[in-house]
Amino acid sequence: MRRIGVLVGVCGAWLGLGCGGDDGAPAAESGSSGGQDATTVPLPTAGETGQPGTTEGDPDTTAAETGMPGDLPPMGVGDCEQLEMLVAELPDADAAMREAMVEQFVRDQSYGEHGLPGVEGSTLCVAHLGVPGDELSVAGDFNEWVADEHPLVEPVPGLGFSYAIVELPAPPQGLYKLVRGGEEFFADPLARRFGWDEFGEYSQIDAVPDRSHHERWPGFDQGAGALEPRTVTVYLPAGALGEAELPVLYMHDGQNLFSPDAFFGGWRVSETLDVAIGDGTLAPMVVVGIDNTPARFEEYTPVTDVIDGMNVVGGQADEYADFLVDGIKPFVEARYPVSADPSRVGVMGSSLGGLVSLYIGLRHRGVFDQVASMSGTIDWGTFGLDNPTIDELYLDDPPLGLRVYVDSGGSEGTGCPDGDSDNYCGNVRFADALRGQGWVDGDDLFYAWDPGAPHNEAAWASRLLVALVEWFPQ
Repeated sequence: MRRIGVLVGVCGAWLGLGCGGDDGAPAAESGSSGGQDATTVPLPTAGETGQPGTTEGDPDTTAAETGMPGDLPPMGVGDCEQLEMLVAELPDADAAMREAMVEQFVRDQSYGEHGLPGVEGSTLCVAHLGVPGDELSVAGDFNEWVADEHPLVEPVPGLGFSYAIVELPAPPQGLYKLVRGGEEFFADPLARRFGWDEFGEYSQIDAVPDRSHHERWPGFDQGAGALEPRTVTVYLPAGALGEAELPVLYMHDGQNLFSPDAFFGGWRVSETLDVAIGDGTLAPMVVVGIDNTPARFEEYTPVTDVIDGMNVVGGQADEYADFLVDGIKPFVEARYPVSADPSRVGVMGSSLGGLVSLYIGLRHRGVFDQVASMSGTIDWGTFGLDNPTIDELYLDDPPLGLRVYVDSGGSEGTGCPDGDSDNYCGNVRFADALRGQGWVDGDDLFYAWDPGAPHNEAAWASRLLVALVEWFPQ
């Protein structure tokens, strides 16, 4: 057993179910300001709009087979041309149809080859959904950040949709932001590419060779079945798009992974990886963050349970695991230079996200050779009911060969099994169960204890690098 230095912090999740969204309400999405800058028109899901959708084409070809969602934009129509067509049609369109037209445009652009903002040659095309009447403009590296040079206009007053088509002397590159009132700079919430620096979140037109970035896929629903659509965010290290077969780590609670504004400062995944990849501690890798939804308790648990203040909850981990494997994973593999080799693919989470990571490794053995659980809620199923826990499921049908990382903070407190903190007792028991089935410490079992560490994102962030160095394939 390895001991990690003590950290100081607080968290009120006494059952160890997680902070930042574990009450069932997701945190603000990565890249969203959470205020009036955020997207206010909901994005449609595949097949809702009657536009190009999943009912067309070869009925024997599924989205999972192609790695693409069913509602891609029309072929042969450029990004800026689509925007020009929309703004020409909106004023004369039936008022009841305008919002649906904008929704379809945003969906088409978000899942198009380039994503927003649109680029055609030396033309930059920006769209925004927000507060009607807002005085907005766009500025960036392409115009030396002159705030009010390129205003956004509303084709229909009161709709909350505005745009700018900017003709430039050369193809636009680099970073940009939207500007309110000529003074307040903020990131474009519809931009596919984004990141953070000392000034907060910024948006990117395209990948910058010497800079890592994130790419967002809002309203992702491919393979979701009855589950709610959600944002999927992909972290790409500098130069990743010129690589091939990069190892890839799929992580839950995506809202809390990348943004420095997330709960307790978030996991700081991209910040940690930028430094570790830059100094050679880690090889380049891709991280896919999957946002949670208000159904987090349901989706992250393999069996039902009862906890204080709630009725019977849980038991949809099968559906969530299949969504990851049949929807998200093939989409990512079709779009990005990541490996599908199980030895280079992992899944990781904390609290209930740790629990579901362990379960995904059990349900989809041979897809992920690495699973990691930080402060995992090992005792789920027995808080108010008598259902099998994850260690019992592993003992029933051990996924031998799976490389497993488990940890916790806290301590045994007044004694196991019920007097501990940060799921300490359950994780000790789980690691012991694996050892009894043949797992070997430092080979395919990696157990760590961070004495006294709280149950929050700051604690998990502090353990992330050590976990990746010891457990994840390099």
